[in-house]
Amino acid sequence: MAQDRAARLDALFEQLKTAAPEDEPALQIQIWQVWLAYDGSDPDVPGLLERGNTAMQDQDYAVAEAAFSAVIQRDPAYAEGWNRRATARYLKGDIRGSVADIDQVLAREPRHFGALSGLGLCRIKLGDIPGAIDAYQRVLAIDPQMATAREQLEQLKKLQAGDPI
Repeated sequence: MAQDRAARLDALFEQLKTAAPEDEPALQIQIWQVWLAYDGSDPDVPGLLERGNTAMQDQDYAVAEAAFSAVIQRDPAYAEGWNRRATARYLKGDIRGSVADIDQVLAREPRHFGALSGLGLCRIKLGDIPGAIDAYQRVLAIDPQMATAREQLEQLKKLQAGDPI
C-alpha cells in the first residue's frame, strides 16, 4: 500500500510540474487527498485527526494541537500529523514550534507544498525574508502554477529590494 501511495504521488507531482494553470487546482486536490488518507495501522489515528480538525475549525488551537500531538505520538511517520500540528501551532502564535513541525513534515515528504508555504509564512513572521523567499522558491519548483506562492515571492523580493509593496 505504501508503494502504491508513493507511486501515485510521484505521478501526480510529475503532472503538477507541467500542468496548465487550469489543471493545477485539481492536481493539488488529488495530492492532498493522498496526503490526508491515513494508511497506518493505529485505529485511533483517524478519530484523533477528526478531533483535531474540528477543534481547528472551532479555533480551539490548544485542543487541536493536543489531538495532533497524540497522532504524532501514535504514528510519527505520518507526515500529515506533523503538518496539522504545525498549522495549529502557527494559528495559536507558536511560530517556532510550527517551524520545528514543518521540518518534520519535510523530512518525511520533501515535496509538501503546503508545509513549504507554511514555512514561508513562518519565516515572514520571524522577519526572515531570505528564508521566506527560499521557501516560496521551493514551492514553485514543485508547483510552478501556484499563484499564491508566486504572489508572495514577488512581494518578498520587492520588500528585500527596498521597494514599497
